[in-house]
Amino acid sequence: MLRGWIAILMIALVGFTPAKAQDTLPTARIGVLAYLGYEDALARWHGLKTYLDASLPRYRFELVPVTLASASTQIASGQVDFVLTNPGHFVDLSAKHAMSVIASRSVQQSDGSYAGDFGSLIFARADTGITALTDASGKTVAAIDKMAFGGFQTAWREFENAGLNLFTDTAELVFVGFPMDEVVARVATGRADIGIVRSGLIERLIADGHYKATDFTYLNTSATYAHPNRISTRLYPEWPFAVLAGVDPELRDSVALALLSAKSSPRAEASRLRYIWTAPVAYHAVQELNDAYTRRIEALSLVQKIWRSWPLLVGTLLLPLLLLAAMLRLRRPASRTPSATPQPDLTNREREILGLIAEGFSSKEIARKLGISPKTVEFHRANLLKKYEARSSSQLIALAS
Repeated sequence: MLRGWIAILMIALVGFTPAKAQDTLPTARIGVLAYLGYEDALARWHGLKTYLDASLPRYRFELVPVTLASASTQIASGQVDFVLTNPGHFVDLSAKHAMSVIASRSVQQSDGSYAGDFGSLIFARADTGITALTDASGKTVAAIDKMAFGGFQTAWREFENAGLNLFTDTAELVFVGFPMDEVVARVATGRADIGIVRSGLIERLIADGHYKATDFTYLNTSATYAHPNRISTRLYPEWPFAVLAGVDPELRDSVALALLSAKSSPRAEASRLRYIWTAPVAYHAVQELNDAYTRRIEALSLVQKIWRSWPLLVGTLLLPLLLLAAMLRLRRPASRTPSATPQPDLTNREREILGLIAEGFSSKEIARKLGISPKTVEFHRANLLKKYEARSSSQLIALAS
């Protein structure tokens, strides 16, 4: 009790600045990821603001809620000096904006200890018979969002390593949004077969009496044993506290020193600082996962675009071919339509006489041209009529032509 009053007195003596004086202080703006909404973000990080205000009385700190979509624009427009976000989002932002990590977060675990790394938990209801990652084939899988780092992407990688594509091999991949408790509720009530949540959530819900540990089966928990919470994935570093490149070095260093000095100091306790901070850790593993996941999303997006536009693509490719075929057909000489009556076999003399008949010569004229008797011409004419089954010379000519 005495310790608490001493801490409050210290803040009053060291960190107190009259309201009017505070208005004239330079402002340091901290962009905080508002994954549960603006009000939650302001409440969640209020202790950090209080602590920094008290630790650095020459500055006034302001919390600026950002989202996954808005953060880049807010950084580019100069709305923030520092950024607090999940590791995957930080990697995305650092590819577009010059920034560096000055501290890494440590979070209290279910056993009371603090850890600077985390992962995802993949689980199913205990009575479903689902025991392995590959059992997700043909099942419904629930997660937060396809861009959620601890709520989806870290687990996605483990499924990929097991040879299962969550986007194509499941019956349905459902993104339910925040709060993450909804994922657990869906699995518990049978609306989803498998759930993906950030590590530590199940332990909190069990401790609060919402579920029993035996209600669920936990998949791939052999991924790591070096963590107090249930983990189905490899471990990744916790949230970074990053500073933008243009920030005054004195402010940057002062914030870094204040964060690293917090731990369990009286000022941190009095400010109700929610997390503790350590020296910055490497985020290479996050970068590798981010690169692999980005390639998968881009490939998936390309396939979806092709699938949606295939009628247009087919039409675009097929129409020129059809036009070309039509042009070639028009340029091709018209073929003679075959007669319905089969053409009989003729002798050479019959062909000669048939040709002359077609030209309109009489039997006597044909006889003179060929040097044969008119009686022989009539004999061949009779054979021609018989072979073509014609009743007259005009019909004969029509059938023979």
